[in-house]
Amino acid sequence: MMARELTELTNRIIESARKEAAEIAAQSREEAQRLAADYRKETTEKVKAIREDYRNQGEEEARRLVREAELETKLRLLQTKQEQIHDAFEQALVTLTEMSEAEKRSLYQDLLMAAVESGEETVAVSAAEKDLWQKIIPQVNKELVKNGRSGNLQLRPEPAAIRGGFLLISANYEVNASLESIVADLEERFFPEVAGILFS
Repeated sequence: MMARELTELTNRIIESARKEAAEIAAQSREEAQRLAADYRKETTEKVKAIREDYRNQGEEEARRLVREAELETKLRLLQTKQEQIHDAFEQALVTLTEMSEAEKRSLYQDLLMAAVESGEETVAVSAAEKDLWQKIIPQVNKELVKNGRSGNLQLRPEPAAIRGGFLLISANYEVNASLESIVADLEERFFPEVAGILFS
């Protein structure tokens, strides 16, 4: 009797253990499937986020490259316009250097009369215009004397490295009235106006 009860108890315990094991196994499978699904979902979301991030980075990089290209184009256009404006003033300088002797003489006399302070200064000119200035300086000296000023302007023997015009030199100051300096000053002052004329 005792042996049979013991066997039944053992069988019940074993059966119960089997059921519990089966339930645990089933739960484990369900948990594993749930975890696998969660992991797949999380992985999919991470992959999607990474792709989105790279796509956004790619779009931002593309936008950055477009902005840089547009800026470079604008800068090149601006540089080209500036060069064209500068060329216009360079052409003006060429036109001034190619004026007739009579036109130069009139212009230079007016400029020199306006620049002279003491009447004792030295005038430096280009080698190409030395002969012209040898005629201008005596005339200006006469005009200075007529106006009650000293008329002792002297032509410097050494030529100045300029294309036209003159340098007026005294012990205390120097006036650069070279054609290059005059045109450069005009370019600085009238750059916007010329830009408007050329590119309107």
